[in-house]
Amino acid sequence: MSRKLGILGGMGPLATVEFMQKIISRTPAHNDQQHIPMLVSNNPQIPDRTAYLISNGEDPFPVLKQGMEQLQQAGAECIVMPCNTAHYWYPRLTQLCNVHTISIIDSVVNEAKERQYRQVGVLATTATMMTRMYQSKLAQQQINALETSESEQQAVMDGIYAVKAGDVELGKQLMLPVFEAMLERGAEAVIFGCTEIPVALAEQTQARPECCLDSLDILAEQCIQWAQEDAPELVA
Repeated sequence: MSRKLGILGGMGPLATVEFMQKIISRTPAHNDQQHIPMLVSNNPQIPDRTAYLISNGEDPFPVLKQGMEQLQQAGAECIVMPCNTAHYWYPRLTQLCNVHTISIIDSVVNEAKERQYRQVGVLATTATMMTRMYQSKLAQQQINALETSESEQQAVMDGIYAVKAGDVELGKQLMLPVFEAMLERGAEAVIFGCTEIPVALAEQTQARPECCLDSLDILAEQCIQWAQEDAPELVA
């Protein structure tokens, strides 16, 4: 592996580490040298994306732009953001980027299309839901998006911030009933559209993979595919 992957992370730090772990564990490497080189900007000081989009918080774009520039300067050949809400700025960031990028939103929607789902649930931050990043992309593929109720969305947000605070078990307790309710309402699978959600619902991804569209898993697989394009001998 010689291609350098740049990770614009810190949103949150635990999700970034989980994302790196997924890449490492899924790479069909036989020694250190066959793993993917990663350049990581794990900056937790990036202003809260949801706070900006729904309550006039500080704009994270300047810090995101700076992080992307630093990764490019460090030699990254592909840059990804393991944060769904940050993809609100993805079009602006990619216009300023001189290297390959992979969208977490597009990757998840493409996976849903490949699995031939017709209806999926969406669990994500309130900002991601309000900006309709997933709903609009799913509609383009003729996939119906089930959304959360107001009370369910509050539970999801509380669960996300519990994970950010390090309480993964509380995050699971808050979000698991919403996941189950989506399936009961007819979702063929549920998008884990915030990178804290796969951390809390890891057991569900393992036990019921057909019901889960884990955005961290899917983005990790896309990064491995990109890195393997010049190393076909490592394809499992």
